[in-house]
Amino acid sequence: MSEAAKILFIDDDPAVLMTVGDRLALEGYEVLKAASGDEALQRLRTVTPELIILDISMPGMTGMAFLKKVCMPAGKPRYPVLVFTARANMEPFFGEMELEGFLAKTSDPNDLLREVERIISKGRKVARVAAAPEARSARRKILIVDDEPRAGAQMISFFANAGYEIFWVKDGSTLTDAAIAKQPDIILLKMILPHMNGSALASMLATAPETRGIPVILYDDSGLHRGDAKYANVERFVPSHSPVDLLKAIAGILGRTSAS
Repeated sequence: MSEAAKILFIDDDPAVLMTVGDRLALEGYEVLKAASGDEALQRLRTVTPELIILDISMPGMTGMAFLKKVCMPAGKPRYPVLVFTARANMEPFFGEMELEGFLAKTSDPNDLLREVERIISKGRKVARVAAAPEARSARRKILIVDDEPRAGAQMISFFANAGYEIFWVKDGSTLTDAAIAKQPDIILLKMILPHMNGSALASMLATAPETRGIPVILYDDSGLHRGDAKYANVERFVPSHSPVDLLKAIAGILGRTSAS
């Protein structure tokens, strides 16, 4: 049996939290409830939900303010988000935002269940692609280089659940030694790091015989670099640190190399 998907449900109405939250729990989901945007941010310090269901009209930190807190500089949320609001006329406003869905609270309750199932199934399908036996047999180990403990912990949990063996270093000072010792199949390298940027570290790895053949994915969520940017000795550049986006890049590289 697969692990129950974690859903963070954010709504300031206690009745909605109880009624809808209990219905989702009956469907087998692990529902984490938050009555405000501030409470939800505290929750995200310790959990990585597969879906956030978000009310928009809340006192204090509104749903829009919460979205800004969890979005990367390029505007994409770090987590799949389904907006669930009484303000049905707001749907066009979210048209250009990279949200997973929008649903009015007046909709049929079964519509919500179908949307939740669709979004979670979509995310898990991406994870299964990279965790497939044919991919794992050839490429299993990932070395992550990220100086932010929270981001590192989030990626470690995500990729471990996808079936990878994970190693993590905080900066470039121990990167070469770790790469030589662990011989990872992929290195995920953050662009902006203390002392030396990721692009320079990628060039350094390319000069060592023991590491020059390891594909490097360079990633960055500062918003300073375009998605089509090219860097020497880098297999692929991803303009975010979203685990889902990185997993897609990994799956693309592993699929290509296993076929060659």
